[in-house]
Amino acid sequence: MEIIVKIFYSVLLIWFWYLLIRYRRNVHSWTGNWVWAEKYLWSWGTYVALTFFWLFLIFLWAIYPFWWLALLSWK
Repeated sequence: MEIIVKIFYSVLLIWFWYLLIRYRRNVHSWTGNWVWAEKYLWSWGTYVALTFFWLFLIFLWAIYPFWWLALLSWK
C-alpha cells in the first residue's frame, strides 16, 4: 500500500513540475530576472535556470517511489 501512495505523490508532483515548465513565462513574470542567471547563462538565463531546476526535481520525484533517494543518501 505504501508504494501506491508514493507512486501517486510522485505522479502528482511530476505533473506539477511539468506544468511549471510549460507555463514558465508566467512563473518568470512572478520571479523576475535572476541577475546571476542572466550574467552567466546569457539573456535567457532565468528561463534556462528555472527549466533545469524543475527537470532536476522531476528526476528526483521519478526515482522517489523506488527508494533510490534513500539509497543515494546512505553513508
